[in-house]
Amino acid sequence: MVVSYLLEWFPGACRLPSTGQADQGDIGGIDDLCVQVKRQHQLELAAWVDATTKQAERKGVPYFVVVHKRWRKSPKDWYVTLPLRVFAPLYAQLLRSRTAAH
Repeated sequence: MVVSYLLEWFPGACRLPSTGQADQGDIGGIDDLCVQVKRQHQLELAAWVDATTKQAERKGVPYFVVVHKRWRKSPKDWYVTLPLRVFAPLYAQLLRSRTAAH
């Protein structure tokens, strides 16, 4: 479900196989990004972010997010969690690219 939604924005998005200790996230095909998807009722954001940090390091990418289910909502309304240390440079890069385009 999440991959179907992301395909609208990232044509290469695909579900990755689970590889245990070598895991590099749940969704691949998006440059410079590690995506972990969680569908659990009990939120464990700190543990999820810590695990996704390690997955991004294994993948060698600078950015990562945890997408977590919002119950009884479509994937476009699910939540995305990332630490400020990931958000700030990501958003700054977006602003710089906007400024350069004008």
